Amino acid sequence: MKRPVPAICLAIAAYAGVTAQLLAGTTSFGLLGDPGQTYTFTRSDPRIPTTIQDPVAPYPGWIGADVSGDLYGFFCIDYLKGANWSTSYLGTVYHVQDSIPGKSTEQLVEAAYLSDLLYQLGGSSASTNLYQGPISFALWQIMDPTPGDVPVDPAAQAYVLLAQQAYSSGAITAARYPNTLIFVPNNDSIQDFMTLTEGIPETGTLSLIAGGLLLVVGKLRLPRGR
Repeated sequence: MKRPVPAICLAIAAYAGVTAQLLAGTTSFGLLGDPGQTYTFTRSDPRIPTTIQDPVAPYPGWIGADVSGDLYGFFCIDYLKGANWSTSYLGTVYHVQDSIPGKSTEQLVEAAYLSDLLYQLGGSSASTNLYQGPISFALWQIMDPTPGDVPVDPAAQAYVLLAQQAYSSGAITAARYPNTLIFVPNNDSIQDFMTLTEGIPETGTLSLIAGGLLLVVGKLRLPRGR
């Protein structure tokens, strides 16, 4: 049974060679099967003690063609729309600096920063509870068109603050993510997607953190050796 991905997903492609082809016109995109990366937490609002359980990024998929060379890890950036596993869609690819209805440059840059951070922490090999889950919910919270629609995960708040501080300080801009691509389906009831290859990191995200941004968020701890 196909399990819906509960989010609009943006696709960050850290693969420069495909950019020109993808931006030329309508592009195909598809999700592969459910990777089993399910994350559970209890929302922080004591008035609504609800347990939240969702599949979290990166999701396996392809963009451009369903072949091994086009496989990516996809990141969702809007919690409210859906898509199905093992299903393909047609749409348009954009850059972070492009004008996309309903999304601000600040949101897109912060989303690109967080998805790049998760890649550098291990991507699909990163711990679901420590990194995939909290960073996915931080990204959804940042991209929420109506603040409050996304359940607030206590573990995500350090990442939300980290991304916001990086943007407000000028440490990250759209120009820092030239290979980050956003896939917007033709069907507006389907999620948008941000795809990240399991390849070369887009930016020196961890070096930004080492440079002092961790002082802003307190006890956000990253693994050694990355």
